[in-house]
Amino acid sequence: MKLNRFAFLSALVMGGLSLSAVLWAGEPKKKFPKPYPMEVCVVSGEKLGEMGEPFVIEHQGQQVKFCCKGCKKDFDADPKKFMAKIEEAAKKVKKHPAKTCLMSGEPLPAEAPASIYKGQEFKFCCEDCQKKFDKDPAKYAARLPKN
Repeated sequence: MKLNRFAFLSALVMGGLSLSAVLWAGEPKKKFPKPYPMEVCVVSGEKLGEMGEPFVIEHQGQQVKFCCKGCKKDFDADPKKFMAKIEEAAKKVKKHPAKTCLMSGEPLPAEAPASIYKGQEFKFCCEDCQKKFDKDPAKYAARLPKN
């Protein structure tokens, strides 16, 4: 009987130590996909939003937006071709010039979510700020400091 209590207490202590080690290490850093750099569907060339909400996926760490779900089938047939177009467009994007979140003014984390609006990258301290920006980017884009 005493052995069972000892085993139980030992397991309880070891479990607590394991939990504290996990908490001490902190949460793993979240990797955010690279933001989609185009205002049109990479497959059809249609302006995003004209056919409703864009269909969005992540492909090898890159966000990809389509005008409709049907374009994904064409993308899947030759992803290298379409990823090359996205990479070319990404080269033309102006980088976020500040070290703070556009929405909150908080310092940017090492891994920060980002959006692209009219060829300009915007970075955020959290996904909530990014979502708020993405609902009405024209309203918030003017907040970006001019360098």
